[in-house]
Amino acid sequence: MKPPFYYGWVIVVTLFFVNFAVHATGTLNLGLFVIPMGEAMGISRSTFGWLTTARYLASGFTSLFLGRLLDRFGPRLIIPVAALVTGMGVIGFGLADNVLQLFILFTIVGLAGLSTPGGGILSTVPVAKWFVRRRGVALGLASLGLGVGGIVLLPVTQLFIEVVDWRDAWLYLGIVSMVLIIPMSLLFLRRQPEDMGLRPDGDPVVIEQQSPGEQNAEEEAVWTIGEALRTRAFWMLVMAMMLGGFGMGASVHRIPYWVEKGFDADLVAVAISADAGGAAAMLLLVGFLLDRFPARFVAAGAYLGFTMAVGLMLVASSATEMFTSTILWGLSVGINIVSQTYMWANYFGRAFLGTIRGLTMPTIMLASAFGAPVVGYIYDNSDGYELAWQSLMAIYLLALVVMLSATPPSKALDAAVSAVASD
Repeated sequence: MKPPFYYGWVIVVTLFFVNFAVHATGTLNLGLFVIPMGEAMGISRSTFGWLTTARYLASGFTSLFLGRLLDRFGPRLIIPVAALVTGMGVIGFGLADNVLQLFILFTIVGLAGLSTPGGGILSTVPVAKWFVRRRGVALGLASLGLGVGGIVLLPVTQLFIEVVDWRDAWLYLGIVSMVLIIPMSLLFLRRQPEDMGLRPDGDPVVIEQQSPGEQNAEEEAVWTIGEALRTRAFWMLVMAMMLGGFGMGASVHRIPYWVEKGFDADLVAVAISADAGGAAAMLLLVGFLLDRFPARFVAAGAYLGFTMAVGLMLVASSATEMFTSTILWGLSVGINIVSQTYMWANYFGRAFLGTIRGLTMPTIMLASAFGAPVVGYIYDNSDGYELAWQSLMAIYLLALVVMLSATPPSKALDAAVSAVASD
């Protein structure tokens, strides 16, 4: 019997708002604080990079445990607790008097596991557990909150900074994040469809087919963490995402780069919002592409887009070129956000997805952690960002090659052939 309404779409909507609110926690909008906080507290660009590093490293460490907790208990309590810790930490950013306090606060926010690029595993793994055939579309719609959040919250952040100063801006942003995330997560999030007597994608329930929580072999390939670690695909995905993660960590420097290039700060904020708009547009499309084409080709498109966006940054001299670069970056972010979680689930199944993602996130976060300070160091010692952007282009091209070579492991291929045959 097929249920008239599939609860998985409630999960998608809830995590849309979680992803929306993540942009109030010092992710994409952190770049808007680099100049005012740097001037007020004497913080160098490389130090800002190390603050981002502290958050990424902490997030990578805690993901080892969060992934297992998601597999066992689900996100219903984990996300509200993470949102509370993150929100209070964000408020603390505005109260800090020195860099040491900021390092402690950024580390605490990272340990919460929510304020990471793409929302981290907390806002993606739960969606992937509720869908198989329509996983790409579901992940795209939930991740759309990141694009919409960027469009809305970046100019709002800039407005806060200009009207009430950067310290009070952090206060308001922390409150916004908690109000948007905590109540909805407590009310609506659930672990997986089997806990509610349902099947992935809202497929008809077959009586006495299996016990709650057990995976159906016909739905997808299921890998244990030990089996996944012995595949070539696992390590190729880790390598590609580590290279891409380095570039994402460096992205905090894009806003000060454009401002120091001579563009008005308000115009740059709008351009970065266009970045988020590009991500939002792609998030609507990339899910359909992932459900219909080999995932590694779609994922590799992100690295090609990043390369083009960075190349344009080096030569841009007009607002049109700046907007083109930021939109290209946003389109690539949209592909990257959805394809990462999709590929892990598509290659290795739902059953241990949280554990697998939790194991891989530290390496990806480690690479992301050093992107920001390395670029900051290059800036501080070469009087500009040009060398950093040239290096970043080479890294993204290497990530493109590695991703294209990450063919699915045999179980995933067998499951894909079976799915096509059944259709």
